[in-house]
Amino acid sequence: MGRIKLIAFDLDGTLFNDKKEVTAGTFETLERAAGMGIEIVPCTGRFWEAIPESIKAMKFVRYVISLNGAAIFDVKEMKTLAEFLIPSERAVTLLKVFDELPVIYDAVANGKGYMKREHYERLAEVMIGEWQVKVVKDHRIPVDDIFDVIAKAGGSQKMQMYTLDAKLRENLLSSLPHVFPKALFTSSVPNNIEINDLKANKGEGLKFLADYLGIPMESTLAFGDGLNDIRMIQNAGIGVAMANAVDEVKGIADYVTLDCNHDGVAEGIKKFCFRQ
Repeated sequence: MGRIKLIAFDLDGTLFNDKKEVTAGTFETLERAAGMGIEIVPCTGRFWEAIPESIKAMKFVRYVISLNGAAIFDVKEMKTLAEFLIPSERAVTLLKVFDELPVIYDAVANGKGYMKREHYERLAEVMIGEWQVKVVKDHRIPVDDIFDVIAKAGGSQKMQMYTLDAKLRENLLSSLPHVFPKALFTSSVPNNIEINDLKANKGEGLKFLADYLGIPMESTLAFGDGLNDIRMIQNAGIGVAMANAVDEVKGIADYVTLDCNHDGVAEGIKKFCFRQ
């Protein structure tokens, strides 16, 4: 293994603790790694507008892999380096299928989130806490005709379904990929299903950015906890699962670090970057 030159990490359940905070210890570790010339790269299912200010304020963050890899963003230049959309016709077809299910759903297009007005007003029914209601409400625009909005936008960068019915969620995660083989179905929290184009995943996003920066994949280190982190963990030179990660992530990781409430990202960085 060569020297680590790029560190990618998920946010919720990985970098953030349960209070949605980056601890002082973790921040100091990231800052130290950046001072060594290592690229520090948030890799999240969120779109740029919805990324917390605590991340945007990190002056050492130049690049962000957002929307599960659907958009790779240069923060300094404020420009998108790569984008992978669900084409408009397929996106509308997906939304119409979701509309027949007992779920609430949304769609992101051109960096903005949209949701049916009636769903926006019923968010609390399918959310797992007030924090999630706030995050979604703050970054979704209620609309009367979401099909028309997405069709006119030319496609969707990402969609989500929300349900508290664990059995329904499990069934949809296993059945929908067979119905829509050109879409990727993953999850990041216990009440959601995330939908992207097949080319849009965190693993391919990491590979694109590493290639763009001239960094070999064996010099990348990645941290994650959810199903949408699996390809990133697999593709990275060293893939690290949080102790609070789902079993599927732990099963393919090279290493399992501490949980998100005990500075697991910092512990992993110290292990693989500071003791070489």
